[in-house]
Amino acid sequence: MKPYLFYSILSSLLLWFNNAQAQEFPSHYLANAHSHNDYSRPNAFIQAYSLGFGSIEVDLFLKDDELYVAHDWKDIKPDRTFDALYLKPLLNAFKNSKDGFLYPNQGQLQLLIDPKTDGAPILRKLEELLKPYRQFFDSKNNPKAVKLVISGNRPAAKDFKLYDEIFYFDGNLNEIYNQSELARIGLISAPLRAITTWNGLGRLTQEDLLRLTTKVDSVHQLGKKIRFWAAPDTKTTWMEWLKLRIDYINTDKTFELAEFLRSLPKTSYVEQKTHAVYALQNKFPIGKKPKNIILLISDGAGLSQLWAAKYANKGALNVLNMPYAGYLFTQSADNYHTDSAAGGSAIATGHKTKNRYIGVDSLGNSVLNIPEVLFNKGYKTGIVSNDEIIGATPSAFYAHVKERDDIAKITSDLMESNLNLMIAAPHSLFIENDSAILKQMSNKGTYIENDLNNLSSLKKEKVRLFMEDEVDHKWNKLSDNQSDLITSSRMIETSFIPAITFLNNISVKSKGFFLMIEGAKIDGGGHSNALDFTVQEYLSFDRTVGLALKFADENKETLVIVTSDHETGGLTLLDANAQHGKLFGNFATTDHTGIPVPLAAYGPGAEYFQGFIDNTQLSRKIYELLNIQQEKKLSAY
Repeated sequence: MKPYLFYSILSSLLLWFNNAQAQEFPSHYLANAHSHNDYSRPNAFIQAYSLGFGSIEVDLFLKDDELYVAHDWKDIKPDRTFDALYLKPLLNAFKNSKDGFLYPNQGQLQLLIDPKTDGAPILRKLEELLKPYRQFFDSKNNPKAVKLVISGNRPAAKDFKLYDEIFYFDGNLNEIYNQSELARIGLISAPLRAITTWNGLGRLTQEDLLRLTTKVDSVHQLGKKIRFWAAPDTKTTWMEWLKLRIDYINTDKTFELAEFLRSLPKTSYVEQKTHAVYALQNKFPIGKKPKNIILLISDGAGLSQLWAAKYANKGALNVLNMPYAGYLFTQSADNYHTDSAAGGSAIATGHKTKNRYIGVDSLGNSVLNIPEVLFNKGYKTGIVSNDEIIGATPSAFYAHVKERDDIAKITSDLMESNLNLMIAAPHSLFIENDSAILKQMSNKGTYIENDLNNLSSLKKEKVRLFMEDEVDHKWNKLSDNQSDLITSSRMIETSFIPAITFLNNISVKSKGFFLMIEGAKIDGGGHSNALDFTVQEYLSFDRTVGLALKFADENKETLVIVTSDHETGGLTLLDANAQHGKLFGNFATTDHTGIPVPLAAYGPGAEYFQGFIDNTQLSRKIYELLNIQQEKKLSAY
């Protein structure tokens, strides 16, 4: 048995059991989800209702004065009656509703009834069967009631008035109705094949799009809803139907459509405020050497994250203006997927290592990182990160430890580090009253600063500044233990100019400076599969890139390098509109992936950083560019 089929059957059984026992209230209301051929499932009604479908379809046969649920005469079974499979579960759902509504947010259920035999006798039988419970189906007067729409073998429009007003009717797209007849139309359905032969892959042609848009608009102008049947049942189709404002998405894939619609708040995004990108001013000659290096790392960002941010920002990014580009391979020494510890360490030290290792090679030997090497050669060095100060990526630029959670060793290495500047979010050990760590750092000649505004004027050689994001994280509860993490980070943006000014001031008489800036929280968007969070964080990172490019132009001696330590989430951008800043994506995982990540450079020596290279080559290229001999290992861990 295929895994997905097994999952579907198991899920169906669980849904049936839960609802049969307690008729649990649906956690969602998916107003535009229509369960086509719902009766064909082993758990008719229960599955679609539990998933929150706003519309459910029932095919009915009248046989021996009983209404049966089936697709053909041969499928009729004694136990599969409308009463057993739909009416009783519906009444039970009403009984268990706390406010009388069948769905959250006062959602209404539509039951699309498709008579397969002569419609008139089926309608009369339904009138008889529903009479004791009429108030639960009188949607004209009761907003909590189920809306009944008769499709299939429905009566002629002139005969609508002959039937109880609890019944609405499925209209024909090309039929003209008078006002009284139109009042009894519940929705309008049409076969998609009558309009287009589109197979649900790729995109609609302009001609087909115009025809569909015209039909949809004409129905909406009548104040009615529209549904297309015999339509492709693909994610691409569902996306197009949402864009076209088609009211009901016809599906046989109830689980897939439910997940698609429920995840929309996390997989779609519209950027409300774009930023202007910096226009590069210089063309640096090939062979020119830099004095300063700014390395920007977008944690968790692959090409898809970058590309999503481009479309959100109306088609422009600072990163995309950088003239030299390539890709970085990210695998760790012991796995196809790297974590931030091994990925950051490979960039910082030039040595492959195992996951969870920081600043040591795969055998556990400590290896020098870029700040240590450059400090020994007379450079000033700094780190800015919106992660905690002991986070994996920033730690890779000052620590040497075989376990990324070894906080004691990491903080010890931080106290001994010769980094001139460190700006990051504090760990609890650094902000507790009478922090012993801060006292030890102060005793070792490190200046502790809490105000970013003071940094530019400080005359200190070693500064540690603790700074949180300006906007706090907020978890918005969705359902089913899913949460949407929303934040707007500005910490790395506001820190850039003070950090650069500080390093520039103290490096006047030195060989230059090295600054690593990490946009750490793009990674969080991937782990939480939240497209909005991912894009907001990358846009903040890109604005920081713009500041770095502007400084490089003004300074004329600074090389700017942009890359990532790994990709997180397996993001695929399924649809985008740069004009409106709209995005729709899908995540394959909540973990890291092993795909290559973008690399870009601008400034003197930028030509060194292009093509496909391993992450260990980044530091080595920096040393080569600065005419520094590749350092050897320090000692056994």
